[in-house]
Amino acid sequence: MLAGYYPETGEPALRDTGLAIVRWWLKARRLREETFGPGLFADPAWDILLDLYSAAARGEQVPTSSLAHAARVPHSTAIRWVKLLAKAGIVVREKDPRDARRVLVSLSGAATALMEGYLGRLSRSGAIPAAIVPQAPA
Repeated sequence: MLAGYYPETGEPALRDTGLAIVRWWLKARRLREETFGPGLFADPAWDILLDLYSAAARGEQVPTSSLAHAARVPHSTAIRWVKLLAKAGIVVREKDPRDARRVLVSLSGAATALMEGYLGRLSRSGAIPAAIVPQAPA
């Protein structure tokens, strides 16, 4: 499940840990942008993946226009990145059932597993400050 603790160990579920890391990462990137100004650092594909991972934890798909906002790029750039990520099997695109003009995007199952593996390795490596990672309840 997306939230909770492993009952056997009391450790935070991997998804909770990954989500905490992603939230921290998004905040850190925005603070960096506020400090150095927009446009100096850019990694739209990674911003899109972080946003989609966070949305998956909320059970949401994301319209391309929202991904453009999250990645701080023009809509045309977001569309180009989404197409590349879809071709690589990292994201899934589908028409919005309520509005055929919109395309909804989500991480593929394989990409979700890759993200969780990467975030889990980050957490275990000590590269992420302990204060960011959820702790088991006392």
